[in-house]
Amino acid sequence: MPAATADHFTVDKLGRADLVQEISTGEGRIVKITGTPDARTTSILVRGSNKLILEEADRSLHDALCVVRSLVKRRFLITGGGAPETELSVQLQKWSRTLTGMESYCVRAFAEAFEVIPITLAENAGLHPITIVTELRARHVEGDKYAGISVRKGKVTDMREEHVTQPLLSNI
Repeated sequence: MPAATADHFTVDKLGRADLVQEISTGEGRIVKITGTPDARTTSILVRGSNKLILEEADRSLHDALCVVRSLVKRRFLITGGGAPETELSVQLQKWSRTLTGMESYCVRAFAEAFEVIPITLAENAGLHPITIVTELRARHVEGDKYAGISVRKGKVTDMREEHVTQPLLSNI
């Protein structure tokens, strides 16, 4: 049975590590734990200045674990940064122009729905979503299917060159 709170920690629930060290990085500090023999499970202690910070750390940790789980289930990576969604949107828009009537309308609406991902990514990065997504769409129309939003650079770049990838399973 796992220990849900610090009050429930007992010797039989604790593990062992050869080294625990706090390392300063350019973005802050991390605690690195190494030398955990035959560890099948790991406890992660999260600290923060308030409940909001702890909840955000919990969500981030959950997201990271979901990515790892996706990679364990299916070991396929695709480019990130909204590139796959934009390419799907552009190709569906192109296909919708070959259709007529209600089918054309439905496929076009489905294509537009895929643009929610890069729009949200641009907004969350503090970028101007209309400008960024318009440029992103134009690059895909020109055939640059790996173009995506680089959050670090704040512009549209080739996601392969930026090494921005995501598990395929997270997009299915």
